[in-house]
Amino acid sequence: NTELHVLGTNEMTVITAQARASASKDTGYSFVHCNITGTGNGTYLGRAWRISPRVVFAYTSMSEVITPAGWNNRNRAERD
Repeated sequence: NTELHVLGTNEMTVITAQARASASKDTGYSFVHCNITGTGNGTYLGRAWRISPRVVFAYTSMSEVITPAGWNNRNRAERD
């Protein structure tokens, strides 16, 4: 039951940038029972920092501050 309050702008804002380098690694971020609020627009839940990121938002309420795409692959389709 955590609140993530984003202090965004009208430029790209990102909540996570997970850097898992291999799908075989047992790392990642998980957010469970969160409420995401904030200011600005264009906020992404995450962006790919490395080749195999893993981020989970489970049972989370998201305000309009989150961009509909949700995720940014940094223009690298292999990171989707």
